[in-house]
Amino acid sequence: MVVNLAKQIVEDTSKENMVIAIWWKRAIAFVLDIIFILGILVILTRGTITFAWELKILIENPSETIFWFLINWFLIFAAFWLYFKYSGRIMQRSLGQRFLKLAIIYGDGTMMPEKNWEKRAFYKLRYLLPLIGIILGIIDLIKIMNSETHQSRIDWYTNTIVVMDWSLPSEIRVLLK
Repeated sequence: MVVNLAKQIVEDTSKENMVIAIWWKRAIAFVLDIIFILGILVILTRGTITFAWELKILIENPSETIFWFLINWFLIFAAFWLYFKYSGRIMQRSLGQRFLKLAIIYGDGTMMPEKNWEKRAFYKLRYLLPLIGIILGIIDLIKIMNSETHQSRIDWYTNTIVVMDWSLPSEIRVLLK
């Protein structure tokens, strides 16, 4: 049986004094991560990564541009997957989450196991899909706002909780970077 600490925190506010993260802080943290990673990609590719959003070029001359279009999207997905995977393994959160004082813990109140960061990073890639990602992101934000546990679908899939880092017990807080 999977213990859902988020539900216990909501039902019993004295439960380890953990404060579940607010939906808008989670959204801003994700936007900061996007700005950071895309900024690095723009610098490393000298701006050519922006052709991933140039559908007009793809439609006008698909035979010459499809290869670079696919390469750009591969780079975007790979960069984000690696970023979320390794920032999670190293810091137990992304830089955007660190900036906003958010922490991701496992459903039983412990640090998330290293092997689970791959799965969480893979699920986050859905938000990068043009238009579909925005719709899925809005649906997840609505779910976070309306759910009593304030968990997104990714949180449910990976059995995680996003909390304010200052509200964690000291033995867990010292493991955060």
